[in-house]
Amino acid sequence: SRAAARQSLPPGAGAPGGPLHALTQEDIVEMIFFPVVNEACRCLAEKVVVRAGDLDVAAVLGMGFPPFRGGIVHWADQIGAARIAGRLREWSTRYGGLYQPCPYLEDCAVQGRRLADGPAAGPDRSKL
Repeated sequence: SRAAARQSLPPGAGAPGGPLHALTQEDIVEMIFFPVVNEACRCLAEKVVVRAGDLDVAAVLGMGFPPFRGGIVHWADQIGAARIAGRLREWSTRYGGLYQPCPYLEDCAVQGRRLADGPAAGPDRSKL
């Protein structure tokens, strides 16, 4: 039973920061994929990849992201940087630094820019 499982956990091993919260299917999808979007933004900002489309193809072919969504960055742009950054900030406060939005994602959220547009300045070359 759930109660027995909770009793067998060491102190503090429950939900970080407090009681367990009921999660919707949307919450679960966001908690899995918004950190992936955050890492994709880091890759763009650090010039690990040249184009967001490269990350989209890698997500579809490499991790099985649903092709009908267009890839991780395309999907994120449909949701909006402001929503993603806001949810990540909320979770970062509740659960810790894993969810802290990167500066590029925050900039896109504040400026209303698409993630796929990439960083504003710099050469169009990958670090790799």
